[in-house]
Amino acid sequence: MKIKQWITTIGEIGFKPDDSEEEKIKKYSLSLMSLPFALAGILWGILYFLFDLIIPALIPFLYGVLSLCTYFYFAVTKRYQFFRNSQLFLILILPFLLQLSLGGFVPSSAVILWAFISPVGALVFFKSKNTLLWFFSYLFLLFIAWLVNDHLHVWIPVKTTENFINTVFLLNLAAVSSLIFAVQYTYVGKQNELKKAIEQRNEKLKEMDQLKTRFFANISHEFRTPLTVILGLAEKQIESAKGAQNEKDSRTIKNNANRLLELINQLLDISKLESGEARLELHQDDLVACMKRNYSIFESIASSNKQFLLFNGKKFSDGSTDDPIVLFYDQEKIQKIITNLLSNAIKFTPAGGIIDVVVRVVQDELHVSVSNTGEPIDAAALPHLFDRFYQVNSESTREHEGTGIGLALVKELVEIHQGTIEVQSGHGKTVFTFKIPLDYDSEFKKGSSNKEVEPPLVIAPTRLAANTNSDTFAEPDELLVLIVEDNPDLRQLIKAILEKDFVTVEAADGLSGLDMATELIPDLIVSDVMMPKMDGLQLCNELKSQQKTSHIPVVLLTAKASLDNKLEGLSQGADDYLIKPFEKAELLLRIKNLIQIRHNLQKQLKDNIWSRPMQQEKANLNDQFLHGVKACTEKNLDNNLFGVEDLAKELGMSRSQVHRKLKALTNKSATTYIRNYRLYRSVELLEKTTDTISEIAYQVGFSSQTYYSSSFQDLFSKSPSEFRSNNG
Repeated sequence: MKIKQWITTIGEIGFKPDDSEEEKIKKYSLSLMSLPFALAGILWGILYFLFDLIIPALIPFLYGVLSLCTYFYFAVTKRYQFFRNSQLFLILILPFLLQLSLGGFVPSSAVILWAFISPVGALVFFKSKNTLLWFFSYLFLLFIAWLVNDHLHVWIPVKTTENFINTVFLLNLAAVSSLIFAVQYTYVGKQNELKKAIEQRNEKLKEMDQLKTRFFANISHEFRTPLTVILGLAEKQIESAKGAQNEKDSRTIKNNANRLLELINQLLDISKLESGEARLELHQDDLVACMKRNYSIFESIASSNKQFLLFNGKKFSDGSTDDPIVLFYDQEKIQKIITNLLSNAIKFTPAGGIIDVVVRVVQDELHVSVSNTGEPIDAAALPHLFDRFYQVNSESTREHEGTGIGLALVKELVEIHQGTIEVQSGHGKTVFTFKIPLDYDSEFKKGSSNKEVEPPLVIAPTRLAANTNSDTFAEPDELLVLIVEDNPDLRQLIKAILEKDFVTVEAADGLSGLDMATELIPDLIVSDVMMPKMDGLQLCNELKSQQKTSHIPVVLLTAKASLDNKLEGLSQGADDYLIKPFEKAELLLRIKNLIQIRHNLQKQLKDNIWSRPMQQEKANLNDQFLHGVKACTEKNLDNNLFGVEDLAKELGMSRSQVHRKLKALTNKSATTYIRNYRLYRSVELLEKTTDTISEIAYQVGFSSQTYYSSSFQDLFSKSPSEFRSNNG
């Protein structure tokens, strides 16, 4: 480590505070190269002195001294240009002088040193012109040395032994090899540093992408929540509006809120594509049928604008059929592409204009063109149409508003399908055409999330009548719904939607929501995902993992609309998942569906709840609870004083908690459950024993035979004696 620090100090000795990175690299490289050359020159001089070669010894020795002087001068003055030029001159002239003084190439081995000097000297230049000048200077001196080489032994007689020549040759080889290794070592070190710097930079960029993605997710949540409130109140105003103007104003509010939501969704999509989080959900389906299913909304918009909307050159409403095109594609992403292109076409098509969507197969590709008549786009603008935030007309007086997000998103969605998109405009017509392959290579399919997702179970809701003797629910006002939402406006909106059909209670964060759910045992919970103290996913996991609350259906509300987010919520035990902003009718329908599903489960339990065997080690938390209730009741079967308070105490729960959970699972109160359990056990005794009815009544915990008989009559529609005689 000290050697590395020492080398760094030598290389950085001539740095100035205001030096650029390029200047630092130049100075560092030349400083590290000059010192080994200077030291080698001094050692060469000493060697030549030992062989009594005075003049040849002075040349490398003086070179070494001068080189060291220029280095220290550079360290003091920071004059890099002088340092560079002097060093280059010295190392270029040194082999030439040695060749002259020692009598030629062979006795001096100068050719070895020269062969190395040219590429090494070029390292300090960062301009091609300077590098070429250096190389031609090297060649010029080399040429002169060749011309005079054969005459040197006559002009300058030098007595050298074969041992001296071999020693110099060997040392030149060692020196050049060492210098090459040093340069390579420095280069590798710099490469490793650069690689490490790039990795760190990539890591930082990755962190920034993650921060940006989280920022977009969080900001979308912040946008979606007030948008949900605005849309909900606008819908409420539309329903209750008196007068055409009030209704028109409310619809304007709703339309603009929906437009804002669309922009937020586009920004989120772009953010996911940038961060690499967007994955294809590939499914094999007929694209033509899919497009036609989503076409009617645009037909009505075009009609209201007095535009003609065509599909493959024909009116969509004429009922004509088109050949199916079956391929693997992401339905949601293709819909976004078509929606953006059609919206764009409708926006820029004048009244009486034509918009045509043409879908065709060309070789192994799907080609989809969206064309519209109207003013052509300027040729200079065409290459920039898919640039993010670009607008053809950026003037404040432009006719159509826009953000420049839609087409950028379209391009990235096409490219994620391994496709391309292009635009042509002229002669009163603009055509956008995207092309995607009909099939993808296997590696591409592996990279996508190619899986089918089961559709959610939807059961039509029914109004449940009040009849305590039937197997139905009580009136909806007896059903308790807990709303867990940190935004007070949205919380009040959800409450206003639900309070006509349910009793509602509220919690402002996940932690207080968990406490209230545990204490009150509501029939259903509606919870936001992103909340302080405990988020909705953690809340759901906690509720589903404790016996008191494991049965409660949970509906999660969230701004995160991706499949991965939905799967994450469902994996924590959520029973349903609703994206903000949501429609009032959809929220009510999903809640009533969940309650209906629970009602159906209660009906399944009805006939075997009293006698079905339970394997507690394999049972879920709800079955474990029922097993515990059954075991406690059986243990106290002959105890006529055993009641709900005693049952709750043995289960470690409060009376109300036992009552509400048992009611939710079986639609029976705790009191009714204990009484009916005793009566069912009495049926077994009536069938299997000869004990009197009075004795059986006491054995199953009834202190009065009269009360036992009347209860038996109510449940089985016959008296105990009639039951025994019919089954005797």
